[in-house]
Parts: sequence; C-alpha cells; structure tokens
Amino acid sequence: MSNFLILILSYFFISLSIIGYGIGVQKIFIKKNDEYNFGYLGLFGIFFLIIYSYISNAFIPHSKLHNFIILFFGFLFFITNLLISKKTNFKKQILLFFITSIILFISVLIYKNHDDFSYYHFPYTYLLTQNDLLIGIGNFGHGFRTHSSIFYLNSLFYIPFSSYYLFNFGALLILCYSNLILINKIFTKFAGIKILLDH
Repeated sequence: MSNFLILILSYFFISLSIIGYGIGVQKIFIKKNDEYNFGYLGLFGIFFLIIYSYISNAFIPHSKLHNFIILFFGFLFFITNLLISKKTNFKKQILLFFITSIILFISVLIYKNHDDFSYYHFPYTYLLTQNDLLIGIGNFGHGFRTHSSIFYLNSLFYIPFSSYYLFNFGALLILCYSNLILINKIFTKFAGIKILLDH
C-alpha cells in the first residue's frame, strides 16, 4: 500500500473517530440537541481524548495497539450513529466535513512543522508512546520541562502502518473542526437572511 494512501486513510480514520467520541460526549452531557455540528463534535472529542491520554499515560504507554483500539472504538461509535441517526442534518455535516477535510489535507502535504518540532515536540510525544508515567524528563532539556496537551493528543495517533508520521495531526484537526464551526455559522446566517428575504 502506498504511503499516500496510508496517510489519507489514517487521517480520515482518526478524524472520524474523534467525531465519534464527540457524539458520545454530546449524548452524555448535552442531551437536548436536535442537530449535529461536526465542528463542535470534533472539539468535544479532542477534549475527551486529551483528558483520556493524560490519565491513561500514567498507567500504560500509548503503543500502536492501545491507540488503534481506542481510535477504533471512536470510529465504531461514529459508524453506528451514522447508520441509526435520526438527526436532520447528519448527511449535510458529513458532506461539509469531507470537503473541508480534503482541502485541509493538502496542507499536510505542503506545510512545514513547527521550528521546535524536532527539538522537543517529536521526542516528547514519542516518549509518551514508549513509556508510561514520565517523571523527571525535564533534565533532558529545557523543552521537556513544560508539557503540552497537544503532545498527549498526538501520542494517540501512533497507530499501525503510519507509525509516528501522524504526530503533527493534532493541530490540523483542531483547525479542521474550528473551520467547520465557522462554516456552519455562515450557512446558518445565510439561511436566516434567505428566509427574511423570502418574506
């Protein structure tokens, strides 16, 4: 299988899995909601996975098998909701998601990583995949003295076939879901203007 195909399949697998967890968070905490907004669902899912990764890494490393199982459950939850959903706008949200995701996926191919990525972003994230309960790593260098939730989120993207090549997906997915919120607000605003003009 080509590297490009692995990259794009992993991208959609991870992003839909995060939305799946977001659906779960919405069902538990925001029960009265008649419509989906994949932007908010994605951010809910990211928030849930960051909390999960902080807690779980105290006990187990975020290995390929562990991460695949976690992401598979989110993906399964998304597919289940896709098949049984009675939400009126589910298909519209899927279409918006895929259009936005494909446009932003091009940025994965052309953009440059953060300047500190090789200095401590990558090593810190990689350490989370190999070890549990990292204490005292601030002695390795200045960059290790402050941790970031994005490192913990990115450590969950260490999955079979793509290995550590997805460690920079966290920021891209946050951008994707934020753009979906904005696009939904624009469409809602234009729909409201159209209704007013029709009357």
